[in-house]
Amino acid sequence: MTVGRMTSRKRTRRFTQGGHALIELAFSAAVMMSCLAGTVQFGYTFYAYNQLVSAVGNGGRYAVMRTYRAATPEDVERGRAAIRNMVVFGEPNPAPGATPMLPNLTPAEVQVKWTLDASGAPDAVDVAIAGYAVNAVFGAMKLDGRPAVEFPYVGRYAPSEREP
Repeated sequence: MTVGRMTSRKRTRRFTQGGHALIELAFSAAVMMSCLAGTVQFGYTFYAYNQLVSAVGNGGRYAVMRTYRAATPEDVERGRAAIRNMVVFGEPNPAPGATPMLPNLTPAEVQVKWTLDASGAPDAVDVAIAGYAVNAVFGAMKLDGRPAVEFPYVGRYAPSEREP
């Protein structure tokens, strides 16, 4: 009779511990899913930022090599528009409906600032991203003033030419 009692107690303990395993699995699955989601969020944000760094660098290199035409303020603005397009689309004159490098990136979110010397000739150009939000899985990271580059101007200065 003693043997029978021990057997029934062992069975009771085994069944009560089975519910704890399910609760532990639920908690650990929630923690693992949170870690996975955070990793995906960080990874995508890092990828998007790296794409922006490359695009801004390419736009800056394009800006310092192109001819700075300054016959009118509109010519300077057309040059800035070409640089913005280079950053966003990868080419200065994109086709209508061209796809930007990153979702929702527009030329309006690219800043181009020329540093001019006393005679009005360009010394350097700054290219930066302003106001772009990287929309990842669970949130957005707003980028203001970064990434940014500054390169010394090495192109041709043509103060009397007009932008084509």
